[in-house]
Amino acid sequence: MKAPGTLLAIETSFDDTGLALMSGDGSVLAGSLSSSVELHASYGGVVPEIAARAHLTNLPAMFGVLWRDHAEQASRISRIAVTRGPGLPGCLLAGVAFARGLACSLGADLYGVNHLEGHLYSPFLGRPLEQIPFPQLGLIVSGGSTLLYLVEGFGKQSIVGETLDDAAGELFDKVSHHLGYGYPGGARLEDLARKHGPRPISRELVLPVPMRESGDFNFSFSGLKTAAVHMVDALQGRREQWEAEFCASLLRSVWESLWLKIAAASECFGIGEVSVSGGVAMNGLFRRYLRARGKASGLTIHLPRPRHAMDNAEMIAYLLWLKLCAGEEPLAFDVDANLA
Repeated sequence: MKAPGTLLAIETSFDDTGLALMSGDGSVLAGSLSSSVELHASYGGVVPEIAARAHLTNLPAMFGVLWRDHAEQASRISRIAVTRGPGLPGCLLAGVAFARGLACSLGADLYGVNHLEGHLYSPFLGRPLEQIPFPQLGLIVSGGSTLLYLVEGFGKQSIVGETLDDAAGELFDKVSHHLGYGYPGGARLEDLARKHGPRPISRELVLPVPMRESGDFNFSFSGLKTAAVHMVDALQGRREQWEAEFCASLLRSVWESLWLKIAAASECFGIGEVSVSGGVAMNGLFRRYLRARGKASGLTIHLPRPRHAMDNAEMIAYLLWLKLCAGEEPLAFDVDANLA
């Protein structure tokens, strides 16, 4: 393998374009993210072709700025990691094509990595491999994924629970759209729920907790979405009289559903270490809820920094660094939009 140099990471799995530089000792040197939320807002969700075109425009410009501002470190790039899946095919192709051209021009080794695995280890960003607790349970909860992993060691993870339909973040976006707040919806629903605070939910606004009695570790949010939409349509009176309490009720149903699966899996596998990552892990109410339930249950909850909960290239760079620490060599790869 090459002597340690600067690592470059490229993340284009969905609507955000991310680049990051990391030193050979695992320190983040630079990270940049370009969001295309405004381009998709009027459509109520991400339009794949628009997202892919944005990546094609963003990548050369962002790398130019990175090279200009960090010329010395960038000139020593020896390895590049790029997200190969899962994600939107056109978005993944944009990132992989750029990464292959760059690796060829710089003479750098190229690694295709799993976006979900990047999220899985994001709560430990900056820690050396020997300081990551194993075994652990890893919950990834975002707009596109709700997955529960059993992680027995680095690179040794298996899915033990997954959503049967909508992801949790997808539920938030759809309910937000129905309320007229558009995309993305999670932050807006959280802001409204905060207005209600920790007060109890009135009986007419209580929503079901999905999969409470399913007997497995899977998730389902389509039924809750339907119940929430019907509740909004049936509510009478001015919106300001019920909106905050409704949002608090919706979020609490999701948090409870997620926690029940964590607790059940923890008991089943005898594991007390739990990592929670993905865009929904940015939610401050969710973070507070997890810490409180973890403390009461004797479980250790690991969360990423809020900025590293969303899609970002720093977690991809960190995953590459961990792979190098584990002695992994680059392998031939192709885009896989359905990579698990």
